Amino acid sequence: MDLRVTEDCIGQRLDVALSKLSGGISRTVIQRLIRNGCVMLGSTVVSDPSKKVLTQCDVHVDETDALHDDSQYEIQAEDIELEVLFEDEYLVVINKPAGLVCHPAPGHRSGTLVNAIAFHFKDTLSDVGGSTRPGIVHRLDKDTSGVMLIAKSNEAHHRIAALFANGKGNLISREYTCFVFGRPLKKSDRIDTMLRRHPKLRQQYTVADSGKRAITTYEVDKTVYCSPTNAISKLTCRLLTGRTHQIRVHMKYLGLHVIGDQVYGKSKIDCTYPDAIRDLKRQALHSSKLSFVHPFTGVQHTFEATLAGDLEQVDALFI
Repeated sequence: MDLRVTEDCIGQRLDVALSKLSGGISRTVIQRLIRNGCVMLGSTVVSDPSKKVLTQCDVHVDETDALHDDSQYEIQAEDIELEVLFEDEYLVVINKPAGLVCHPAPGHRSGTLVNAIAFHFKDTLSDVGGSTRPGIVHRLDKDTSGVMLIAKSNEAHHRIAALFANGKGNLISREYTCFVFGRPLKKSDRIDTMLRRHPKLRQQYTVADSGKRAITTYEVDKTVYCSPTNAISKLTCRLLTGRTHQIRVHMKYLGLHVIGDQVYGKSKIDCTYPDAIRDLKRQALHSSKLSFVHPFTGVQHTFEATLAGDLEQVDALFI
């Protein structure tokens, strides 16, 4: 949605001005959109709803599922099989399969992780994230598999969210197995950039001068050559922040591209690559290990999830 800030809005809070200019979208929804990085003033992403509008300018609002009023939408529990790695009275750890959307959204009202956990854990889930996201503290992309935490109460949700927000490795550590095209210039490195929505491709994110800080570290486990000029590498990536598409965007930034990534990946894959790579239908990214200090018991936990069959075939290329 593209809007134009009018003269009578100058001096007002951004959320107030946009609520008026949008023709009826509630201020609460506008605030959520701003905090989620879905609003751009000119070419700048704004994340503070209280920011004052100082000039007349163009505004772009990304009309994602956040614009839809789900307050009256009732989650339907569905008996979808889940691999539960751990459960206690506070939280659940699962191995999310690839292809499973985390929560309902337009086009995905059923068959999601939320529908599954509503069946398996019924009324024990947190509702901090709203009526359509019970228990969801953090997300994995639809086609990213692996370890994921679920909160079973609001207090647990807040404490787990604080672990993620803190970003300190002694409290929580997130490791991903990532298969990429190419060979990194360094055996290991730290990528520290700002990320924001792509100014033209609104479903993508990009490295920019402004936005939200994103930090990823990586180590190269092994590189193999499919031809004299075409290499693939297996990386262990660690997240120090948790931005949308973070690893995928950072790999593209390095010129590597996650294998199988339909959004940020290579557009063409030549015949020198094995079938396991050419036939892959999703990004080769897996949340392989999650370590954290339990926010209630203080016990250190580490959970690992094995690779699914399609990524096992890619992994076999490195043996």
